Amino acid sequence: MDMLQSVLLGVVQGLTEFLPVSSSGHLAVVQALFGIQEVPLFYDVMLHVGTLVAVFIVLWPEIKAIICHPVKNKLGMLIIATIPAVVVVLVMKQVFPAVYDNLQNGKYLAFGFFATTAVLVISELIARRMEHKRKIGLPQAVVMGVMQAGATMMPGLSRSGSTIAGGLFMGTGRERAAKFAFLMSIPAIIGSALFTAKDVVETGMGDVSIPMVIIGMIAAAVCGFLAIKFMLRLISKHKLYGFAIYTAALGVIVLLEATMYGNVFISPFA
Repeated sequence: MDMLQSVLLGVVQGLTEFLPVSSSGHLAVVQALFGIQEVPLFYDVMLHVGTLVAVFIVLWPEIKAIICHPVKNKLGMLIIATIPAVVVVLVMKQVFPAVYDNLQNGKYLAFGFFATTAVLVISELIARRMEHKRKIGLPQAVVMGVMQAGATMMPGLSRSGSTIAGGLFMGTGRERAAKFAFLMSIPAIIGSALFTAKDVVETGMGDVSIPMVIIGMIAAAVCGFLAIKFMLRLISKHKLYGFAIYTAALGVIVLLEATMYGNVFISPFA
């Protein structure tokens, strides 16, 4: 991996982490298109740290309120929303390792994009029939957490899209659902880094240099900042159908590429 590819992956990670289009799916597509071999785990973790910086910058007032008044604010709800993903990942790794590996290695990438399309469309159809006045309470946190757990399992299924959709399912205000979904990325990213810490130590930095890691992190942080600001402005006034059309088209392209040529993406029918 060279410096230009490092910047490219950082840009893709930053933008797609918070747009409802799946960062894991887009990273898989970009790696395949540009012939980027397996990305070192350390580099991948640091890209996520870059997006974490973006969340702290944009949502610092909310984060500060949680730190200063954890009981009064959303700390408990964030913990509850994080539990489903932790449980699902642990169970799948221990009980169904073959299924977990197939889901994670891109075997069903096209269907992950289709699942994102379905989630976004269904959430909007349900949302237009509801009043969006509910705050983030226990039911909302649980549903958004379950949606995040599903997205954690399958590349192509957007984490931000799924969690925002979970909020819309439960009648939460659009901007409120988006902000909570972005806050949910904090424990998700920190937890993922802790889970992979042992592997990171064992594998080291791989074929990336410190400057490549830094430039990738900066690109992820800057683009993540722009993506969060964009989504918070967009979601309060516009529906998510445009993203649904995009992910459906991308799913069709990935599926056709896999089934017709089988040389870029892993075929779901292999």
